[in-house]
Order: sequence, then structure tokens, then C-alpha cells
Amino acid sequence: MKYFFTLFILFSGASIFSQTAPNFTVTTSDGDVRTLYNDYLNQGKVVVIEAFFTTCPPCNTHAPYWQALYQSQLTAHPNKVEFIMLSTLQSDNNTKVAIYKNSKGLTMPGVGNDGGGLAAILPYMTGQFGEFQGTPTFIVIDTDGHVTFDIRGTSPQNTMDLIAQQITASLAENCSILTPSGMPIGNVQISATTPNMTANITASITYSLSSITQLQNATYTISATKEDDNGPLSGVTTFDLVLISKHILGLEILTQPWKLTAADMNCNGMITTFDIVVGRKVILGIDNNFPCSNWRFIPDGESMQASNGGCVNLIGVRLGDVTGDYFAPPASERAPLVLQTTDRQVKAGESVLIPLFSTEQISARSFQLGIGIDPKSLQINQLSSAQLPGFDPASCTNLSAAASGRLPVLWIDGSVADINPDIPVLTIQATVLKDGLLSDMFRLEPSVLSSEMFDAEARPVSLDLNWRAQQNEAADAWRVFPNPARSSFYLNYTSEEKENGLIQVVDMQGKTVLEQNVLLEKGENQWALQVKNNAPGLHAIKLNGRPLGSILLGL
Repeated sequence: MKYFFTLFILFSGASIFSQTAPNFTVTTSDGDVRTLYNDYLNQGKVVVIEAFFTTCPPCNTHAPYWQALYQSQLTAHPNKVEFIMLSTLQSDNNTKVAIYKNSKGLTMPGVGNDGGGLAAILPYMTGQFGEFQGTPTFIVIDTDGHVTFDIRGTSPQNTMDLIAQQITASLAENCSILTPSGMPIGNVQISATTPNMTANITASITYSLSSITQLQNATYTISATKEDDNGPLSGVTTFDLVLISKHILGLEILTQPWKLTAADMNCNGMITTFDIVVGRKVILGIDNNFPCSNWRFIPDGESMQASNGGCVNLIGVRLGDVTGDYFAPPASERAPLVLQTTDRQVKAGESVLIPLFSTEQISARSFQLGIGIDPKSLQINQLSSAQLPGFDPASCTNLSAAASGRLPVLWIDGSVADINPDIPVLTIQATVLKDGLLSDMFRLEPSVLSSEMFDAEARPVSLDLNWRAQQNEAADAWRVFPNPARSSFYLNYTSEEKENGLIQVVDMQGKTVLEQNVLLEKGENQWALQVKNNAPGLHAIKLNGRPLGSILLGL
């Protein structure tokens, strides 16, 4: 039967010791010269001192317990602990100490006055570390020189048990729980599993298993989990999907174990295009979580195996976050990129196109928008992009979420898109449900998805939306109808003066499919236009080289 028990441990970095041990050099009754720091503490050994003298009755009583403790601690902590006896009497020389040890069966080093024992123990008899209550007095010094003075129980055996506990505490191995960038992680559930039992603790930043006695003489596997408190998108962006795509294509291989763990979003031990599909669905809100926990923990080393109360340094990895920026998103020094469109009054039942133009030329590796919609005013029907290669509305948007007022949009193709300000980055086709201003019907909404892109140098760039005012508040300066159209449509334009003009219709690849010279009269103008042999899709309309807007043709 396997047994389970849980410990809740609070770890603190503060030391409970206020003073450090003075150094000493002694010659033992065996003729060996030993220095406290060089031979013991600096070698990673905890030192246990007994202040005694050879004719001390209580010391004689404690002797067999003292020897049994010594043997058990050498076995439990090989090369990690040493006992030493220091006589408090000037008349005790090394010869007397050797005779005493032999008579009691003691095998730890002992030092008399002529070996420097009295000088070494004297600081502990002056009250510097606490009241000296006579012999025997037991002192534990950890590897940093911190002193636990006068460990004293209700009986010889109880005293030895207390010493053993202090040795274990002094040798406690604390292991870290950090992100790949070295930031602390809290509230992690850690399990140590042997064939017969599982020990569970909850820890933050560091942890230790040395206080669990069932693990002292066992080998076990460590695992860790964490309840997610920030949602799956913390630290995950479209650029993470770019890096995973490049890894799959062999363009930029992910080599660090934690990045490989983060990229495996379906937790099947492999990195494939299906991981990108999983990431898309989470970013778009189609899936609320990854198939496995949003956190995974790996060893800062080769193995999750430990033994004898030891532990393993843990690295906490957020699934999908191969850039490792969960706690410290990279800052951009540049201003946000502004997406611009024209605001206008619209009427219920009207079919509208809302083209979003970049206000500058820029190259993009990835792109994401979080759009908030008033679903009572606007129904989103379709999205398209002639500037983002491979933009597929089926995999780049979540149109079903638009009915609840949320429209996440992302693009990740593995290539770099050169954004041209004359062509819409994104065009939204919608049906107006209620009269009003377009700007009152949708906006960029961070709670849906952070609006940002990563440029060609992999720098994050935030995105803003600017509504351009109508050129003429009394009437539209221009209007096309019907829109969408098959191939023929009308263009209305209000001109402030009489002049010659050139109308151009340009497809999303930049090819001019119609050029027509016209005469603009001051005031309202209307022209009937027809595009022959055009490819279906969104087309830009220009007048004298200036973008007016767009029309969807071929429908």
C-alpha cells in the first residue's frame, strides 16, 4: 500500500543564528592537527562539539548515547558531519583524553589542554553564546559557522535526538523554484514519490525535503504542479508562435530544454504544427486552456530524481511562452503603430467595409488585435487581409465570439509582411444593425486580446486605432455603391474645385485594374465605373494618387 502525507512548509531566508564560531586549531589525542574552518566547515561539514572533562559523571552517563549518535550520523550524512570533544579542564591532557575515550568506546576526536582544547572551548564558557551550564554542553556549528549553543534535552537520549534534528536542519538542502529568467515562483505543489509513499509540500521560491524522515534513506522522483492564477495567455503572444514555426521549419532551432517544454503545447513530447494550432485556439479564445496544465516544471539539470532528503532545482515554464517574458515582457522604445480608418454615420441594414490602414511603412513578423464590438449595433461577417500572407479567417479569427462582443484576430505565417500604408492591413466586412457612428460600434479592447505586432527585428510594437473624421460633415466627400459589387459600381465624389482627375482601382497585390481620366466639377460628381477581368477581393480606390477607400468586388 502506498501512503500519502502532506506538509505545509514556510521557508525564510533569515538565519536564526546571531553569531559565528571563532576559529581554532587543535591537536587531537591521536596526534592529528585540525582547524575548525579549513578542515571541517569549509569542507561542507557540520561540527558537533561536546564540552566535557574526563572525570565528569554526567559525561560518563551520556557517553554511550554520544557514541551511538556519532555512528548513526556518519552513516546518515557521510562526509557531512564531524564530532569533536574539547576538555574544559587544564589538568586534562591528550593522554588522559585518549584513556577516557578508550574506556568508553568513543571513536570521535578528542582534545586535551595541551592540544589546545581548553583554548578552543573557552569562548563558549564565557557567556558569549549563552549561559554555560557546565558539562556536558553540546554545540552544533553549521557550514557557515553559525552556532546553536547548549542543546539540552530531558534525558541523554532526548538530547541526542535534539542534536540529530539540528544536524539535519543544518544540512538541509534548499532548492530553488524559478522561471527561466530567474524570477521567483510561489504556491507550487511539490511531490516526492517512492514506491511506497508520496510526500507533498507547498512551497514558494525555495523548498527542502530534508525534514521528511521517510525520505532520508530513500530514492524518489520529484514532481511539481501549480494552479494557474493568470490565465493561459500570460506571456504568450503571436511571436511565440513565430518562433515555434521557425523551429519546426528548421530555420531557428530551439535548443534550451525549457523552450522545448514551452513549445510543446499539447504535452505529447513532440513539437509539431499541431502545437501551433493549439496555441492559436487558446489565443483566439476558442479553447480556454491548454490540454495540460498551463505550468510545467523541469529540473535545472538532468534529472528529477533525488535521494536522502535531497531536492532538485526547478524551472517553472509557462506553456507557449518560448520567449520567457511572462514576468518581464520586453519593452519597446518606439511609439505605438497607429491603425487608421474613417469614421462615418451608418444606417441599419447597411453593409459596410471597415479598412484599417497602417500610418507608416513597417515590416511585421506577427500581428494580433483584440477588438471589442457592440453586438447590438454591428454584426461582423468576414475579415480579410491582402497584406498578411496566408491570412485565413478560419484560423486567424474567432467570428463566433463576435456575437458576444469579442473579436480576437491574429496572424502568424512564419514569414515577414511588408506593410504598405496605401493598402489596408485588415478589412472588416460587417452589417449595421442600428444607426450610429462606426466609432461607437467597435474599438480595440485589451481584455479581448492585447493589440500588438512584432517587427522584423522581433521587437514588440503596440497598436492603436485612430478614427479619421469625415472630410465633410454635411455629406460624404466620397461614396461607392453598391458595395460589395460584382464588377460595376458608382463613385460619388464632392470636389471643392474644378480640376482634372485620375481614378485608379488597385487590387491587394498592388496591380492597377482600372485607370480612368475624369473631369471633376466643383460640388457633387458621379461616375459609373466597371472593372473587367478582376480577381475577386478587396480593391483600393484612389483619386489623383490619394487613397479614398475600398470596394469589395467579385461578389
